[in-house]
Parts: sequence; C-alpha cells; structure tokens
Amino acid sequence: MIKKQLKIYVENSVISAYHFAPRLILVETRRFFERAVREKYELYTSDVTLAELDKARKEVKEKSLKIIETFNVKIASMAVEARDLADEYVKRGVIPARYRPDAEHIAIASVLGFDVLTSWNLTHIVKLKTKRMVQFINEDLGYPTPEIVRPDEV
Repeated sequence: MIKKQLKIYVENSVISAYHFAPRLILVETRRFFERAVREKYELYTSDVTLAELDKARKEVKEKSLKIIETFNVKIASMAVEARDLADEYVKRGVIPARYRPDAEHIAIASVLGFDVLTSWNLTHIVKLKTKRMVQFINEDLGYPTPEIVRPDEV
C-alpha cells in the first residue's frame, strides 16, 4: 500500500512553541517536528504567520524563522479566495473579528486543500465549535476542510 504524504499547515502557535511554551507543549511540539521529518510530512505556513512574527519580540521572531528554515516549512500566500473565506468565517461568527489572523490560517489551509491544520490555539482554532462551523461553511461554499488538530494528535 502506498502511503500518502501528509500536507500540513503549521499555524504560528506551533512554530513559536518550539522554543517558547510551557514544558509539556514544548516537548510535544518538538516531537511533532521530529515526526514530520521522520514521516516526510510536507509542512507549510503562510505569509499570515510571517506578519504575526513581524509583530513579535525580536528573539521570538528570530528563533521562529529559524524553525521555519530548519524544518523546511514552505510559505503559502494568502490568495483573494482565502481572504474571502476568512471574511465568511468572521461574518458567520466562527472567529471574532479581532482575531482575524486565526480565520485566515484556517481559510488558507482550506482553500489550498491541506490535509491537516495543526495549532496550539485552543481558544479559536482547535475547538469543537470552530471545527463544526468550518466544516459546514466549507461544504456550503465547496471547499475541503482540513483536520484541525493539536500537534500531538498528528
């Protein structure tokens, strides 16, 4: 049987947790990246993550960019289609407007057809309500829905 290579969108909270997180999350994050190398997962993040990192403390930004480079995390661009889908998530109350980048991460992963979106953001992204509403909206608009999970669930 041929094993499909997973295409995974890695949200900013996972990248920064490699160095800046409570011990348990840090350990699980590092295991995720080790597994990604071993299993040859295709890892992506986006220009939304890069914009978030631009606002971070210098040390967080530098170390996070190093993780992106070290683990060959490719950068996906926010297309108009993803921007429109993020608007829909905000309009329908999936993600609060002030946390729009969270909607953008989900929209990019959806529009580009990623298998998985991984995040430590349990408030807005890895949450049952979010998963259900994203599934409903994506089906309604004809987009696939990535599995939205914590890194330790991959």
